[in-house]
Amino acid sequence: MLTLVMLVAVLPGVTHLPPMDRDEARYMQASRQMVETGDVITIRFQEELRAKKPAGIYWMQSASAWVFGENAPASYRLPSVVGGIGIMLITFIMASRMMSPMQATFAAGFMGLSLILAAESRLAKTDAMLGLLIIIQQYALWKITTLQRQDKYVSGRYALILWVSLALAILVKGPIAPTILALTMLGIILLERRWHWLLATRPLMGLVVVTLMVLPWVLLVTAATNGAFLDIAIRDDFVGKLQSGQESHGLPFGSHLIFLLIVFWPGSLLIARAIPGVWAHRSSPTTRFLLAWIIPFWLIIELTPTKLPHYSLPVLPALAMLIAFFGLPAVPPRPASLRTYSGQTGLAFTWRLIKIVFSPPILIIAYEYLVLVLGAALGMFVFIAASLYGGSLFLGTLAVLLALIATVLGWLWRRQPTRHIYLAAMLICAAGFHSVTFGGVLPGMSDFHLAPRIKAELANKDLLDYPIAVAGYHEPSLVFALGQDVLLFTSDQAAVFLAEANDNIAIIEDKSAPLFLETLGRLDVKIIQDGSIEGYNYSRGQWVRLVIYRRQ
Repeated sequence: MLTLVMLVAVLPGVTHLPPMDRDEARYMQASRQMVETGDVITIRFQEELRAKKPAGIYWMQSASAWVFGENAPASYRLPSVVGGIGIMLITFIMASRMMSPMQATFAAGFMGLSLILAAESRLAKTDAMLGLLIIIQQYALWKITTLQRQDKYVSGRYALILWVSLALAILVKGPIAPTILALTMLGIILLERRWHWLLATRPLMGLVVVTLMVLPWVLLVTAATNGAFLDIAIRDDFVGKLQSGQESHGLPFGSHLIFLLIVFWPGSLLIARAIPGVWAHRSSPTTRFLLAWIIPFWLIIELTPTKLPHYSLPVLPALAMLIAFFGLPAVPPRPASLRTYSGQTGLAFTWRLIKIVFSPPILIIAYEYLVLVLGAALGMFVFIAASLYGGSLFLGTLAVLLALIATVLGWLWRRQPTRHIYLAAMLICAAGFHSVTFGGVLPGMSDFHLAPRIKAELANKDLLDYPIAVAGYHEPSLVFALGQDVLLFTSDQAAVFLAEANDNIAIIEDKSAPLFLETLGRLDVKIIQDGSIEGYNYSRGQWVRLVIYRRQ
């Protein structure tokens, strides 16, 4: 049942959503070049060395593209689809060993149908597959700690699963999985004041397994790039994120807590109500494990200047399990009464009012209504985006209705928390909302998807096979659409390129046109405009107009 509902949430849009700028299109193009060149060691975007991530996800995407077709975006998204569905299933398996089947089902539903996983599961990036490998790693660690605490034999297969999943996660996204594993281990040691259980993880096996799986590629890529790959990956990317906000993604401490309201929607509705239960059972071994999984890593991503909403994804399964276990049985909070004003001084009444307003029941109620309002606002945001950027108003309206129905169902549940049918229906509506938004509204927003329109315009004029240079619009989706050989030039370079041969084509963004035309004037080259495309460059947050130029 969970798998079917998640397929409804994830599959629409996988085949026909154009590559999204910038990260997804870069991954797709680099993986396609891996297929085309057969070079599975170095990762390149056109001629540029792409050293931000290890090769693991590129191997998965290129293998999928080799089987299902290297020009279809869905081929590169298949690993993410598998990763997203896998996260939901492993969440259910892990939760079913901690709590009742009903609670485990909701834990998996909260995770699998969260907004962030619905998005990441259909994008050809690292995050969904990384999340799957990390939850497998954490499940194996939890089994080891639980069996060891119960003085039971710990099978070596759990240690093998732990270290293999860690090695694969390192090959997908470097230090994230080792960081979570180390912090979780440290948290358990500090909370339980014992460390001998670490021996049950078979550290020597881990050293051998991780070394054998990761070191060969590290040595090969170091030799192939004369050390440049690791230098760029560690110094420019990883250390750069820790020192300052990269690519205008710097935000203050606490931003991820604000993101959580939306990225974990609709499951975020239950977070506040679960907190008292988590606190009351903070000494439980299972609660300690889940908190050790969440809190240290959360502090790190909050302290890191570079912040993106998907950074919290690796710890969200633990959050889903906590809120399913402690949030579902929680009763509606009842605020204290002000009683009568008589007999109280103004100062005493004011102090009592302040204490009531900031009491846990009132804060929980306020939080729940905030999440409900944000859920409805999310639907309105999709409708407004569809109306502004060329999307379907019918589908935008349908997205609003689904978000509003989910909001109403959430409101009904908070009034009658024993009626879990309301929560189940809310999750199904969320699945429908994801399906309509990512499978209908977003692919249909023509103003967003400039690269496919440029390709279609060139194809209509039989210009696709000509040498093409582009100035002013260097988004990776255009490279994926037009191929590796498209030239990303400055305005004057594009002018010289157009002057060199009669068959050359130049695509110039309006802001780059004055220098382009001035350079052509100095070169005494006559040109004609052969079409234009207008749209919204969401990577830069601005409207653009691109003109196709040819020699006269």
